[in-house]
Amino acid sequence: LQSHILSCSGDIPALSKVMCLSGHNAYYGCRFCYLCGIYSSTAKHIYFPLQPPCGYDGTNYDPNNLPMRSHASYLQDIEVVENRGRNRIMHERGVNGRSILLELQSIDFPASFSIDIMHALFENIAPHMFRHFNRKFFNNKELNDTDYKISSDSCNEITKIIEQNQKNMPMGFGRPPINILKHHFAFKAEDWYNWIVLYSLPLLHNYLPTRHINGWARFIRVTQLCLEPTISRQELEEIQLIFIRFIHYYEK
Repeated sequence: LQSHILSCSGDIPALSKVMCLSGHNAYYGCRFCYLCGIYSSTAKHIYFPLQPPCGYDGTNYDPNNLPMRSHASYLQDIEVVENRGRNRIMHERGVNGRSILLELQSIDFPASFSIDIMHALFENIAPHMFRHFNRKFFNNKELNDTDYKISSDSCNEITKIIEQNQKNMPMGFGRPPINILKHHFAFKAEDWYNWIVLYSLPLLHNYLPTRHINGWARFIRVTQLCLEPTISRQELEEIQLIFIRFIHYYEK
């Protein structure tokens, strides 16, 4: 982003409110593109799979060439909302009004509302993946019965390893590891960072099939790259490539 563009960050519901968007649970929930979600009658939720068709209207999308939003398209959508009525445009475009932030000359939609690593990775993907491994992701127990679940006995072994090594961790690692199996609901961003980068791979590698360890390792690598003080163009391309591979692994 250019230095004169104001940047705002926050969790998705807060950003949706200030941007006057219908929100991440809507069919057009992305603030960066016009990808249309599909409704799962089983989970009773809207999802955004990469493989076409991605829209409830049957539209096919190329994940490498999505229909992107821009500042101009936001202004057009707002004009249509004001002229034609709110409900229809919320359904078709995901915009429900004019944001007061548009009064600021330094705001550029959607570039001013970037994705931050805490909400995108630490408080989002990481806990969801742990719930998959811990057999807690789905309410339906049969859906949790997969080859990537960690058994109760293995969970107990991991718990013992964590407790036995709390005093052996270097001071540079920060505070000692918290027992994730008992306290993951109370984890903060720092706790998830430590779990992802420092502890998850050595603790899980004996209890998950190789392909799931490899899939999770992609996410770890992306997290490490995103945490670099400066990120080169080559590293950005690597982040994009690994993220795509991780998403394809997850969907399979």
